[in-house]
Amino acid sequence: MKTTSKVIASLLAASLAFGSAGYAAEKVDTGKSESSQDRKIVARVEAERAIGHVKYLSEIIGTRPGGLDGEHNAAAYVAKTLKSYGYDVEYQYFPVADQFIANVRLADGKVWEMGAAPNGSISEKSVKGEIIFVPEGKNAKDFSNAAGKIVLMPRGATVSDYRAQVKLAEEAGAKGVILQSLIGGRGNYGQAFNPNLSQKVGIPVYGASYIHGQWLKEEIAKGNKEVALTAKHYSNLQSVNVIATKQAKTKSHETKEVILGAHHDSVVGAPGANDNASGIGLMLELARVYKGYNTDKDLKFISFGSEERGLLGSTHYVDQLSKEEKKNIEAVFVPDMVATNYDKAKNLYAMTVDGSRNTVTESTMSAGARLGNSDILPGTFGSSDHVPFHRAGIPAALFIWMGVDSWEPLVYHIEKVYHTPQDTIADNVSPERMQSALDIIGSGLFDVVRKDVPPVK
Repeated sequence: MKTTSKVIASLLAASLAFGSAGYAAEKVDTGKSESSQDRKIVARVEAERAIGHVKYLSEIIGTRPGGLDGEHNAAAYVAKTLKSYGYDVEYQYFPVADQFIANVRLADGKVWEMGAAPNGSISEKSVKGEIIFVPEGKNAKDFSNAAGKIVLMPRGATVSDYRAQVKLAEEAGAKGVILQSLIGGRGNYGQAFNPNLSQKVGIPVYGASYIHGQWLKEEIAKGNKEVALTAKHYSNLQSVNVIATKQAKTKSHETKEVILGAHHDSVVGAPGANDNASGIGLMLELARVYKGYNTDKDLKFISFGSEERGLLGSTHYVDQLSKEEKKNIEAVFVPDMVATNYDKAKNLYAMTVDGSRNTVTESTMSAGARLGNSDILPGTFGSSDHVPFHRAGIPAALFIWMGVDSWEPLVYHIEKVYHTPQDTIADNVSPERMQSALDIIGSGLFDVVRKDVPPVK
């Protein structure tokens, strides 16, 4: 799936409009660190610029499911922004599985994106009708008023439970079914999903996020009961990684490589402001600042595709590396969800898969100490683009804002609206958290690419 030249041109124009290109004047001395290297970073990185990228990705482009137009537009935006800073950019394409995307159109013209059941009716021709809410849907009498209607109901706790719900609705003559996702075990709102039906059914069956279900119930209560359902099966899809390289000032056969990488895709139905337009915004802002400085190691800025579909972009990138190329990578910094405003996510964590310390965690925690910033802590987490690098024996760490609910067993707080339509700048992004992440990650990364960091003992 290719992006047209017109779209690419408009993306670049918007990038410039949001002030993401060019260099900013140095800010007033913050006094955060006595280190001249740190001051080169904290004096120039600006949360406002980074959030400008978040705004474009989450509000202008919107949802960015892996392999679809939104993700490709995001990749084009990242590439054009990096090129505007003077970087050479390359694309790395890879295949991804089919997507089944549903849309629910309300009477006022609003359209909400959801997941569609592959075994349900998939058609771009609208199924229109009145929507009703069924609180449980456990037996036939719950659907006594469902004939000719579109049924909204909370999905059963298990796959077999909601399969039974769908069967009862279809037998009652429903024109369509929207299953509302549940609240997660940590209090997080459930995301849109593709219902897994055991056999083909003749009506559309959609998987809505929890909040979309709540919003639909509000519309029903206000008397806005007419909706239109459409869905599309997308096949032969490709996702893409975007790679920009800053060469070391002086090169030798011993020159190491350092990577700053974040994913540009989002889950279905979510604009992905914090997850993970924030990581891309941070990466692009650091790329802007770093372009003006000499570095002693090769530095790659990588925008990964299809992280939300199983770490596909980062896995593909690592799988393409030779044994020698893997050995040459000294450190991988992965910002993912670095700007949440969730009050319980009080610390920026440098997470490794097994909890061990490495060059990435040590450099950033040392930077935090020098900056007088106590936000950053070490942690253990195994679900982001740092994982494929760790599996390949490459030092890597994830950066994410979280809080700790309990230590035994270890349970982290993560914002309730992650992976939902409420992951927006207005609902889920903090400029102060973004600035803190820029200062810490930027200074720690600069420390690594400027000089050798002693190995962790």
